[in-house]
Amino acid sequence: MGIPCSVFTIRDEVDLRIVQLLEENGRISHEEISKLLHISRPAVHQRVAKLEKNGVIKGYRGIIDWRKLEQRLKVLIFVKARCQDFKEITAKIMSVQVPNVTIIECQRLAGEWCMMLKVRATAPEDITNLIDEMVQYNEILETSTTFILSTIYEDGRKEI
Repeated sequence: MGIPCSVFTIRDEVDLRIVQLLEENGRISHEEISKLLHISRPAVHQRVAKLEKNGVIKGYRGIIDWRKLEQRLKVLIFVKARCQDFKEITAKIMSVQVPNVTIIECQRLAGEWCMMLKVRATAPEDITNLIDEMVQYNEILETSTTFILSTIYEDGRKEI
C-alpha cells in the first residue's frame, strides 16, 4: 500500500529546521532563517513556499499572553457525552458563551472521556458557569475539571 498523495515528506534536515524555527517564532524573517541555517534567503523562500503549498505550514498565528488579558486560569475539562452525533454536541459546546471564558482547544478522545476542552478563565466561578451551561445539554453525561498549575512546554516553546 503506497503513501496517500495528501502526505508530504519533509525533504531534509533543513526543511525540518525551518519548520521548527517557524513554530518557535512565526514572525521570523526569511533573512534570519537564512543566517541561522547558512543558506541563501531565496532558498529559504523557496522551501517555505513549498512547505506552505504542501500544507505542512498551515498558517501563522500570534501566541497570546492570556495573563495580560486577565485570563490567568488554564483548565482542562474532560467530557463524557452520549454521542449520537459528535459534531452536533461539539458545535453546541463551542457555541456556549460565558463571560471571562475562552475555549482555546477542543480535542476528541478515545478512552474513558470522549472530549477534552482547554479553557482560559478569569476566576474559578467562570469555569463553574461554563460547566453549568454545558450540562444543560442532555447529551452531556459527566465532566471532570483539572486546573493547570503551571505550563512547562506549550505552542512549541518552553514556558519556564
